[in-house]
Amino acid sequence: MDIITITGLALVDSINPCTLAVQAILLSTLLLTRGRRDAVLGGLLFAASIYVMYLLYGLGILQILYVAGVQNIVLPILVALLLLMAAAEFYAYFRYRPGFRSLEMPMALRPIAQRYLTGANRPILAIPVAVLCSVLLLPCSSGPYVSALVLLSRTNLAETLPILLYYNAIFVLPMVLITLLVGFGLSPKEVRRWRDRHVRELHLVSGLLLLSVLLLLFFAR
Repeated sequence: MDIITITGLALVDSINPCTLAVQAILLSTLLLTRGRRDAVLGGLLFAASIYVMYLLYGLGILQILYVAGVQNIVLPILVALLLLMAAAEFYAYFRYRPGFRSLEMPMALRPIAQRYLTGANRPILAIPVAVLCSVLLLPCSSGPYVSALVLLSRTNLAETLPILLYYNAIFVLPMVLITLLVGFGLSPKEVRRWRDRHVRELHLVSGLLLLSVLLLLFFAR
């Protein structure tokens, strides 16, 4: 059951609109300055770097949770987090505003991300840009990730590590898929237009997934 819950949280994280926007900006820059082959290489390096950074964040947060000793109050914490996140996602669907009102990158951080993403005119620069963006993306992805980490804190690190690797693989999967699609001819501008047209629906899907995870937790116990 825990793996189903983890999968649901990872899917919420992976379809977040701000991660799609970040990937599209990077690919657009590389496509215009270096061509399709380098755009694919840079996109894959970006996804791999995000994967490593989020894995490190997860391991660090897990250590904090172990020290804090939250194992005995996991369910109340998870229920509170899931309810808050679901409410934010449904609010975003019905009254969408770009920014921090839902699980998106705060408006104040977006110019910073834009500046560095558009400056990544070589594939290798995708690595340091990914390190920076991993910090800037935390406000729009920390909720599902922290919820998953709280759930995983009930087990020791040796048992948790494979699941953490699995979670982050799902998280970066859309980045990898979009990169490969660009390699086959998809325009990053089309990705951004699709994201802008369907941003409200993405929030709705996220909210429904979060409610499903909440129901799974209740029925499992």
